[in-house]
Amino acid sequence: MGLYDLSHPIETGMPFFPGDPEPRVLPGRGAPPWQVSALELGTHTGTHIDAPSHRFPERKAISDFPPEHFVRSGLVVPVAGLGDDEPIELERLEPLRAAIRAGDVVVFATGWEQYWGEPRYFRHPYLSEAVAVLLAETGVAIVGIDALNVDSTAQGTSAVHERLLAADVLIVENLRGLDQLVPGRRYVFSFLPLPVRGGDGSPVRAVAWERDTRFD
Repeated sequence: MGLYDLSHPIETGMPFFPGDPEPRVLPGRGAPPWQVSALELGTHTGTHIDAPSHRFPERKAISDFPPEHFVRSGLVVPVAGLGDDEPIELERLEPLRAAIRAGDVVVFATGWEQYWGEPRYFRHPYLSEAVAVLLAETGVAIVGIDALNVDSTAQGTSAVHERLLAADVLIVENLRGLDQLVPGRRYVFSFLPLPVRGGDGSPVRAVAWERDTRFD
């Protein structure tokens, strides 16, 4: 029991979505003896959260949500064993479907983080549109995945983003370490973003913990 870190480190040379700003951590030039590094990164760098304005500019930005929106109960759905660019279909969700509630976090554990830093990472599994529709209709608050994208990066699709973000369901991508969590067990998840005013997303320090964990 304890705090489970679900975030990839931000560093120069890390994977990033094609066309996004390339992340760099540069030596700083603070007044000696102080060290102040410079960060070059996009709002969707590494483990990050998407706001509805990522796809729909007229909809809510990340700064429009209160902090408590990003800290809530939820569960992990195991979907390991999928192949390159294979969709996650409704039947993979069925064993835990009855446990999913409005306002939940639902995180899909594909195991694809094992390819982080490799070309294959960009040919990850992705959510089917039917899964996105079900989760939006259920009223979940946040959907996450341990892959680059909830849509197919290889095919360049966007239907899952559109279904979820249109329903104000936030999206967390590039999670890691989900094998630390027991599938179907309820955890508290925190995906607190940087308070970027008007931002379409933000890197997060994603963590989870057992609901009865004490931090003394």
